[in-house]
Amino acid sequence: MEEYIFEEVIIKPSNAPKFVLEGEEVDIWSEELRKYHSRSIVEYVRENLLLYEKKGKDPFAEIVGKEVEKEMVKNALMSGSNILFKGRKGYGKTTFSKAMAKLLPEKLLAVKGCKIHDDPTRPACFSCKRKLLEEEVVELTWVPRKWIRIPGDPMMTTRQLIGGVSIQKIREGYDLDHPEVFTPGRILKANRGMAYFDELGAIPSALQTLLHELLEERQITTPEGDIIPMKIDTIFVSSTNPANYKGVADIKEPLMDRVEEIPIGPPETLKEEIEIGLRNMSLKEGAILPIWHLKILARAVRYARSRELRISGQIELEPSCRATIKLFDHLRASATRRGHKAAMLSDYGDRYEVVKLGMRSRLELEYDDGNEKDVVIEKLVEEAINRTCSEVYAAIPRDSFGGMMEEISSFDEIDVEKQSPKKMENVWKTILLMARRPEEISSAFEILLESIRRCTGLVDRVAIGKYAYVGS
Repeated sequence: MEEYIFEEVIIKPSNAPKFVLEGEEVDIWSEELRKYHSRSIVEYVRENLLLYEKKGKDPFAEIVGKEVEKEMVKNALMSGSNILFKGRKGYGKTTFSKAMAKLLPEKLLAVKGCKIHDDPTRPACFSCKRKLLEEEVVELTWVPRKWIRIPGDPMMTTRQLIGGVSIQKIREGYDLDHPEVFTPGRILKANRGMAYFDELGAIPSALQTLLHELLEERQITTPEGDIIPMKIDTIFVSSTNPANYKGVADIKEPLMDRVEEIPIGPPETLKEEIEIGLRNMSLKEGAILPIWHLKILARAVRYARSRELRISGQIELEPSCRATIKLFDHLRASATRRGHKAAMLSDYGDRYEVVKLGMRSRLELEYDDGNEKDVVIEKLVEEAINRTCSEVYAAIPRDSFGGMMEEISSFDEIDVEKQSPKKMENVWKTILLMARRPEEISSAFEILLESIRRCTGLVDRVAIGKYAYVGS
């Protein structure tokens, strides 16, 4: 039996057994079935990528922005190269790899019962080699596209990653199909699919050395002979955080020489940040999040990443897009629980507790005496509100401003949730320019008054959701 371990086997119509699929004998070289075998995964991906190009469609439409990165990925896939996404956590490395998996074939023919879903004409598994060469009838099955995630783990073993074969068990007479003889590791399970190695820099150096041969020869052997040579057909995609990131070491140079590094950073614009947040929210239903609140939350996250504010200089580990996503979720949850049709400033909490909930675990300070993180978050939110309110104030029609202030001054107090702005003609006209839906009226009324308060001081907030004219 040992000869099948090393023998290269190619099955043709002249030496093929009878193939059975779903209980019926089939000709796998027929027009109907021949596109589902005998080709490498790279060839399938190239073909599908060119179809997208011909139609003028973006194969990675679910990825917001990142046009340069998309072009690099397409070139790497066309050339059959391995890809390493490098960037901080939460910036879409895993999402990008999942988007790439769409280019894999929807299904393929495989030898039924094979642990790595072998191609019936070019088997890599020694059990399938024997079956295809010795048996008269071989059953086939359909295998859907495979995207296998392999989490980087400093404690990962060779057997966990690659798998193993027991030559001793074979000599004792065990069949090659026996579970005690061969156990495929995580990388072998990605045969005829995509292997996504999450946090490549986190695995031990010894395993990185094993991967050199995998990327170069599509097979792995060890000096001890524990792992058999087994060529696999896979697209290798990996990710890593920067080398100075917690728990991440440098990737060995020989391994880096076998991958194309593509940097993945934060969204370039506020618009992209908001779009990513909306697309990935967990809470799909509930209170509306008007654009001004989306901007406030997204800006608070973006200010934490930049050095635009002095307070941002205290931040050592910046929040990712996951912070934006969770802030959108938390604000919608808070507004929905309070019965609001659209989010209000009161839904942030008295001291922005909702924002703290989404950001505390996603940023780290150079120095934190216990409560400094909350202070930093409060200042980030205040700056985000100030900037957004400045935009709202700048958009007020100048010819309406005087009339608006007269209308506001005629009330002792304005409760934005209970009073209708329709009684104030100039205020109402401005709100109609802001609100996209009727449900946003109260929220637009509130942010308008808050913007006047912050930008002019002519209005004061006397309580949550209540404002009064104070004059100059």
